[in-house]
Amino acid sequence: MEISEQLARQLLESIENGFINETTISKFRYWHLDAVMNMTKHMEHGRETFWEIKSYLEQMNIERLQKQEKIIVGFITSSSQDWIGDELYWLLEKSEKFEPYIFVMATYLNGREKPLKKDYCETINFFHKRGLRVKQTFDVETGHLYTWDEIGIKPQLCIWLTPWADSFREHFHLLYYSLDTIHAYIPYGFMIAGSEDGRFIEAQYNQLIHNIAWKIFEENKIAVELAGRYSFVGNRNTVYFGYPKMDSFYGERENCTIWDELKEKIGNPNAKCVIYAPHHTLDKDKEPVCFSTFAQNGKKMLDFARKYQKDIVWVFKPHPTLRTKAVLAGIFKDDSEWEDYIKQWEDLGNAAYVNDGMYQDLMCKSDAMILDSISFLAEYMYTSHPMLFLKRKEQCFNEFGKLVVEQLYQAEGNDFAAIDEFLQKVVLKGKDEQLEKRKTFFLENLDYKNMNYKNANAAQSIYCEIENTFGRMTE
Repeated sequence: MEISEQLARQLLESIENGFINETTISKFRYWHLDAVMNMTKHMEHGRETFWEIKSYLEQMNIERLQKQEKIIVGFITSSSQDWIGDELYWLLEKSEKFEPYIFVMATYLNGREKPLKKDYCETINFFHKRGLRVKQTFDVETGHLYTWDEIGIKPQLCIWLTPWADSFREHFHLLYYSLDTIHAYIPYGFMIAGSEDGRFIEAQYNQLIHNIAWKIFEENKIAVELAGRYSFVGNRNTVYFGYPKMDSFYGERENCTIWDELKEKIGNPNAKCVIYAPHHTLDKDKEPVCFSTFAQNGKKMLDFARKYQKDIVWVFKPHPTLRTKAVLAGIFKDDSEWEDYIKQWEDLGNAAYVNDGMYQDLMCKSDAMILDSISFLAEYMYTSHPMLFLKRKEQCFNEFGKLVVEQLYQAEGNDFAAIDEFLQKVVLKGKDEQLEKRKTFFLENLDYKNMNYKNANAAQSIYCEIENTFGRMTE
């Protein structure tokens, strides 16, 4: 008998024999439930069988947590770029029932044996500066992964901000969590990309987290439909209240002073503000999706910044993984060459490099964005400002992504004449012929606060769902 089948039978027999209860459920792990899911995939009516088992265990956990005075809530993240904004954290903190923490995970990307220590430290500092309770999971000096006992506290309700559990090692991998932990998921960005073989959409909607989560708080309403189509459990555990990362577009934002500082540097208070945001997926032979045109235009964009030295100020806002991928792809010889490239931007006088997680005010105060990043295609819609999407033939989109990209200005990633035309006509002269088209799309597909009958933002709505489920005893 294979190990997976043994694990599945252990869990199923324990349920059947009445062994599992609120006390003993912690003896089992999510690898048991994963094994049951894999078994039921080959059964007639297997989806319903798995859903019943999942729901039974879930309800047992909910009833146990309802009895507790405090529930430890853990936001599971590895990057400040995943952060959804502070409001949900503070709503939980101010309640009598919940005690939130940020658990920053060390990631092992692209087969690396060691995590990216610099990124890890920057993420820790990002959350510390925001006054949030942070729990480290990794000793930067020794490379030791802390155990839960060493950390001193373990989450009972995990809010995952990434589905990529495979980049976490040992007991921090989702499979290793005990079954007395409940999981929820808030996507780290808008799910827009697709792939020719259809496998990437599986990664967006049919990973382990999508099928074992108590709730998935989808970032757009079409995502609920896609989850119904591609997730093994369907969309029964998905809801759409809006996207908390976008809440600040409706209210107060952290004040971004970069644009004013750059305008002052060049002595032009009326200079236009442009964000250049390249993606990290460079290698069509190694990536599940391939969007980045940085190899074609990364250095040319410096020339555009020099050309419009007195008329446009720039922010270079790459995907945080681009640094690693650009070296692996041979665009830069090593990390020091990447740092030299960053320095070229910063030495221009009319440009800055930004790599931290909260960028909403940066977007709002800009005038345009040039990009091949994925989630930003939808996120920037909340500003109503124009975008130039840089294309390459390998780019593919899911159903939502196809709708989004139709609203944008587009140019091939190496069509420098078209890029220059966008800068001159749309940015400098303000001839934004697609403005009304974008506004209509936004109102019909993304404007969740006005879709919500309570006019609540996403963080408030998600908090209410958590409070209503765990904050009271079942009658």
